[in-house]
Amino acid sequence: MNNVQTPDAGYSIDLGNAASKNAYNWSKKTFATRAGLPGEPARGLDGGFSNEIRFGQERLGISSDGIGTKIELAERLDKYDTLGYDLVAMTADDLIAAGFVPTNLSNIIDVNTLDYDVVDELMRGLHDACQFSKIAITGGEIAELGNRIGGFPGARMNFNWCSTAIGVLHPSLEQPLSGATAQAGDAVVALRSPSFRSNGYSLARKTLQRLFGDQWHQQAYDGPDADQYATWGEALLAPSLIYAPALTAVLDAGLPLRGAAHITGGGVADNFKRVLK
Repeated sequence: MNNVQTPDAGYSIDLGNAASKNAYNWSKKTFATRAGLPGEPARGLDGGFSNEIRFGQERLGISSDGIGTKIELAERLDKYDTLGYDLVAMTADDLIAAGFVPTNLSNIIDVNTLDYDVVDELMRGLHDACQFSKIAITGGEIAELGNRIGGFPGARMNFNWCSTAIGVLHPSLEQPLSGATAQAGDAVVALRSPSFRSNGYSLARKTLQRLFGDQWHQQAYDGPDADQYATWGEALLAPSLIYAPALTAVLDAGLPLRGAAHITGGGVADNFKRVLK
């Protein structure tokens, strides 16, 4: 992969995609261990993030993700009670994009030095996000890793936060949503995000630091919806809107939905093309 170009953000989308593909190829080699048993992978979703497994007649989806470097915004602003919405959105919306209604979530918080109050704020936000999404938090772990975890200097706690969510195939569907039945003339509906969600933050942080210096998060915000945010820090920390309940309602109403794309890492180009392949 030496020919992969690294953009200004300090990482390469191409290299990340290649590494993910390689990791998934190794993962597929384990599918045979559950052949004919509960938990058997129903099919390979190459390049997908909501993989399907079977328990008898029940078809489940599973998705793992984290909120990445958006955590630095919370550390800079010392505000942690909205990150739970980002964590739920990343996994729950991956699931519903494949037709799986999110039901349960487990999470892991890796910290340098534990701060009880920060964890309480994180979990309060996760609770609120799961209440909104009708998801039960049924597992979790907090690991203290010392100097293996870094972050914004002076923050009460530096950490990384990831989750795994599971969901059940919506009863109106015989197969997961994949876009396989999409055809010319179908309408494409795009939902505008009211926030930056939880992707693109490495590039955003680097750009703002170049423009405004190390304390860029305190710079007055003058972008879209400027009446809602005083600073760039507040604008970038705004929580993700979780779309899973809305898409579940669409399926509950029996409306035809041939496919859905959750626009996360890689943007529209990488995510929407999965519905069209």
